[in-house]
Amino acid sequence: MENAYIAIGSNKGDRTANIIRALKHIEKYVLVTKISSFIKTPPQEGADGGFFMNGVIEVKTALPPGKLFHALQDIEKKSGRAFPHGRGDEREIDLDIIFYGDRIIRTEEMQVPHPRYRKRYFVVYPLYHIAPDLKDPETKQTVYSIYKELTE
Repeated sequence: MENAYIAIGSNKGDRTANIIRALKHIEKYVLVTKISSFIKTPPQEGADGGFFMNGVIEVKTALPPGKLFHALQDIEKKSGRAFPHGRGDEREIDLDIIFYGDRIIRTEEMQVPHPRYRKRYFVVYPLYHIAPDLKDPETKQTVYSIYKELTE
């Protein structure tokens, strides 16, 4: 079993209900070991719609990274997210693998660590609260130090 960290966001409809529903689906694939608090944030990077609710979960999984990625995409699809989709589209649920163990994965369909997480307060802040000592496998920085840099 490996630890993975998944960002969860919603900016459409009943955001809290969307997140709870997604967590129930995620639990069919992995063991959820930590759940951050969820924060309300404004849209970023040209996103449509209103505010987002964002958080991060820590999971233990035996699924290989690609299978976990596809399981999360399936949950997004069942929540009404279209594929392919535009960047910044409204979504009932958005699920991104931030870390998968200490692996660095670069394929056409997925990148882990997530390539933009370090600049996203709505990911770093919840991650900091559940795993401040976790090290980014690319930069070797702790989540705490990434959070401090982002907030300075």
